[in-house]
Amino acid sequence: MKSAAAFLFCFLSAWLVSSCAVQKPVQWKMETLSLIGGHPTTVLGNPKLISGKGGAQVVAFDGQDDGLLVDHNPIAGAEEFSIEVVFKPNAAWPANVEQRFLHIEDMGTGQRRLLLELRLNNRNQWYADFFLRTENGALTLIDSTKTHPVGEWATMTLTYKNKQLKGYVNGQLELSGEIEYLPIPASAKTSIGTRMDKRSWFNGEIQSIRVWKTALQPKKYSNFL
Repeated sequence: MKSAAAFLFCFLSAWLVSSCAVQKPVQWKMETLSLIGGHPTTVLGNPKLISGKGGAQVVAFDGQDDGLLVDHNPIAGAEEFSIEVVFKPNAAWPANVEQRFLHIEDMGTGQRRLLLELRLNNRNQWYADFFLRTENGALTLIDSTKTHPVGEWATMTLTYKNKQLKGYVNGQLELSGEIEYLPIPASAKTSIGTRMDKRSWFNGEIQSIRVWKTALQPKKYSNFL
């Protein structure tokens, strides 16, 4: 009995350690402009490092020409994923109605890309827009009635697994749809604060980006560090 109990204990311990290892995210903190997550960055315009929520370092983008182009694809090789951005949008209507603040794509090959975006209205509100494209189709997740106030810190999370693309705001599922994801190549880059072709600029602050190569519900990983 003791040997069986010991075996079960070891098995469960190994399973828990393995689960934690799988769920440990790639974490990009906005601590420097020249390197994000240890990867070289091309700086566009004049984004600024400032003190944000709780004294954390954040990057402020002016909505005109500020952006960061990171030479890395954090979901390379993933068949499922979770991508989380912690940010605070400014009241920037009508100058910055469409803001595409996270974009992963190899612009040389095209066809496969992923974007986290927001839209502003004239009532100091924003709503989420999630987008995924492959050569076989595209899916936009957006609902202008699901609004949130500008000037406040928020979290947007995009997950994919088994043809289900899901978009969350502040840990709550807002949008979902069906599409077959085709992996974005390792040669892709990640654009922060703007669409990669230098338009749809973000006006606000970004604190961090976290990426898991597995699909997780925000409420289940919110305490992971």
